[in-house]
Amino acid sequence: MPSSTALQIGQRRSLLSCLGTGAGLVLWLLSENWDNTNLSPALYLALLSFCGSYAGLALALVGPVSVRRALSGALILALPFAGLVSLAGLRYDLATRVLDQPVLVSVSLLWLLISTPFLSVTLQDRRAWRDYSALFEAAWALTIRYLLAWVFVGLFWLLVALSNALLALVDIDILERIFDTDWLIFALTGGVLGLAMAVVFELSNTGSPFLVLRLLRLLAVPVVVVVAIFLAAIPLRGLSKVFGDFSAAATLMGVAMVMITLVAVVLERDDARMRKSFTISISTQLMAALLPLVTGLAAWAIWLRVSDYGWTPDRVLAACVSAVLLVYGLLYALAVLRRQDWSARIRHANVGLALVTVAISTALLTPLMNADRISANSQVQRYLDGRLSVNDLPLWHLKHDWGRAGQAALVALEDSPKGELPEVVARFQDLRDANSPWAFERGSVADKRENAKAELVDLVPVRPAGQKLTVDDLEGLGEYELDLWLAGCRLRLSDGRPGCVLIMDQFDLKSTRQGMVLYRNSKSLLTVETSFLTVDYQGQAVLNNVQVFEGETRPRLNTVTIEQILDGQYSVGPSSLRALHVGGREMLPRP
Repeated sequence: MPSSTALQIGQRRSLLSCLGTGAGLVLWLLSENWDNTNLSPALYLALLSFCGSYAGLALALVGPVSVRRALSGALILALPFAGLVSLAGLRYDLATRVLDQPVLVSVSLLWLLISTPFLSVTLQDRRAWRDYSALFEAAWALTIRYLLAWVFVGLFWLLVALSNALLALVDIDILERIFDTDWLIFALTGGVLGLAMAVVFELSNTGSPFLVLRLLRLLAVPVVVVVAIFLAAIPLRGLSKVFGDFSAAATLMGVAMVMITLVAVVLERDDARMRKSFTISISTQLMAALLPLVTGLAAWAIWLRVSDYGWTPDRVLAACVSAVLLVYGLLYALAVLRRQDWSARIRHANVGLALVTVAISTALLTPLMNADRISANSQVQRYLDGRLSVNDLPLWHLKHDWGRAGQAALVALEDSPKGELPEVVARFQDLRDANSPWAFERGSVADKRENAKAELVDLVPVRPAGQKLTVDDLEGLGEYELDLWLAGCRLRLSDGRPGCVLIMDQFDLKSTRQGMVLYRNSKSLLTVETSFLTVDYQGQAVLNNVQVFEGETRPRLNTVTIEQILDGQYSVGPSSLRALHVGGREMLPRP
């Protein structure tokens, strides 16, 4: 329990304020030497990670434990944290490049956040390091304490800004000088944060984090209702809607994390504190039972993405997170299905899975699970076995973002038999010449566009017989338009013919080269998209919309329409303009 004597309160406030001020000044000093050529990048990274973690840990531990134990105990995590970050920095030619890697930054912060409650409890009672009740209270107390402290820091700087504006009305610029002095901003931010951490700890009895938890538990009912509706709608909407893109997996994992948090909030630290509400209890059990479905869908969505596009550092991290969430879901559901002591089983699982998360985070920061190496080898292998074109290879990331592993994969690619192919040699030359990813991508986009044009000329059936589509007819079309058209052509009809057709005719007097384009919709396989292709007198092609005679825009046609045109069951004849007649409809360029 926190001491309430005036002397101890004053000492704690002074100590934390000074500690925060010192940490702010150290971080300012490090920021000033970011590009100091006399300071080794590896040493800089080690100093930054150690100083930042030590200050954060010390501020969190002073209060729950004595000052001496807090200052020495912070070393227990700060030293290995700095070591792990430094080890991750060895993956890059410049160690500080690790700070530009969102995956590694996220993993390192996760390692520190999950480990801190274990350290806090252990410093108070070594035998209680696995005690869920103590860990639960320590984790939430630290979370609320830091959150409120940073809110106070924000309010402090808001007050300074308003005070400065007020004094400026009478030409006093004392506070303005604070904003112009970087070291003072760092020092004041740290000092105010330390002071706020001390005050919040003093009020831990009156401002218990359990008040916040009681509010959060009210969200259990609406969350389980929304999740149940979502899962019930999947058979009606189809899995393709769920797994359309990578953001679906991120959304599912986010929902799973919310569900896990709410289950833990409702269960509280032990059964004695757990509120006996029938509605919330049933909702929590349903949430735990549904959790494997949500986490399973997230894991499946990631696996499909990896199967289609290979590994990247983001997908490696997502796969690790989804694997842990899937285990959470399975253990939660199993605990509920076994009924007796289900809440105790979930609490026990939470402790074990927190340690598993720390272990996986550690592996991701060491050579045991180098996400850059996994990603680089995956992408190069996909090209070598023909699943990926050279234009789709993430060459820029391999050279500039995926560290030594990416560069080694590039060397292996150059030394392979495919490395001598003209298109590979050309892309490597583009990579060497480009000074930015955008400059490199422009060259890749141009190549993709030309390849798409050539493939369309080969694939698109043209009617009437004798008419031909040329590459020049497609000049000026964007990559997006070409990709949609090409994707539709690649979706074959039931008889194996391409899923597209071009009817060349003189539909209006605006250009001499024009035609009606029909192609299958790659997102809705039963429907057909229509466009009007025109080539102006300067040789630039444009795709415009098409409408039926009655005025309906973007008519909903099906694949039968393409089959009828390919079989000659159409005509081009007069309307107010010349129109395409097929299947009892008239289609003409939209004015």
